[in-house]
Amino acid sequence: MINKIAGLVAPVAAIVAMPASAASLNLIANGGFETTTLASSRQFQGNEVSGWSNEAKPGQYTGMGYNFLIRPGTADTTGFTSLGGNLDYLYGPGGKQQNGGNAQWNGNNFSANGLTVTSPSGGNYLLADGDTGFHGTISQTVNGLTIGQLYALTFEWAGASWGTTPGNTTERFDVTFGGLTKSTETVTLTPKGFSGWRTASMNFIAGSTSQTLGFLAQGTPNGLPPSLLLDNVSLTAVVPEPATWAMMLVGFAMVGASARYRRRNIKVVIA
Repeated sequence: MINKIAGLVAPVAAIVAMPASAASLNLIANGGFETTTLASSRQFQGNEVSGWSNEAKPGQYTGMGYNFLIRPGTADTTGFTSLGGNLDYLYGPGGKQQNGGNAQWNGNNFSANGLTVTSPSGGNYLLADGDTGFHGTISQTVNGLTIGQLYALTFEWAGASWGTTPGNTTERFDVTFGGLTKSTETVTLTPKGFSGWRTASMNFIAGSTSQTLGFLAQGTPNGLPPSLLLDNVSLTAVVPEPATWAMMLVGFAMVGASARYRRRNIKVVIA
């Protein structure tokens, strides 16, 4: 009996080795937003950030979602420029000092709020306006999916304060994959605040071999505006750990061997 089980279990090592490599394959192109044709921090359109699209918003200011590629160390220092030519900033430690303690926006955006030069992953990141009059979906079409397969989506995100009139804001991302939408937690910021970077994890089941992944910034109140940061997007197939595979296969082998043993005993009794 032991020899037969060992014979059934022998191929397990080869089978178990396969899921580990499959689980490490990120299906997202340019998930860190490092591949871009933009030389400075700007609102993006078309394919300026490789693999990603910015939603067209006809009739709304620049005609695109108010989403920006941010180069390291620029959000609160040299700022970021819209397609309409507006130069804006986030509140942060690299900003200019406030004059005379005036709480109203006067061109200065200093705040010791801990805004980081980059995301935890380093390099570029995206800035998305959560104002419902300006926001637009940042999206990518993901191909090569397996219908019915469970996929894990992870990304880094943060809530930040746009350097205009300071005030309390709320921020979250609505994330759509195929026909399903899930949301991050909602963060609440005090005036000139920064939430710190967070890691979000969500699971989705693929309904087709090609689906669109979209991020839409949501926040309150309109006009301040609420702002969100995004980086390090990853989508991988969820598979059991190798140890789980081994235990499952060994269990199946033992059940099968036990069943055959019982059948042999039954035949002997009948004879």
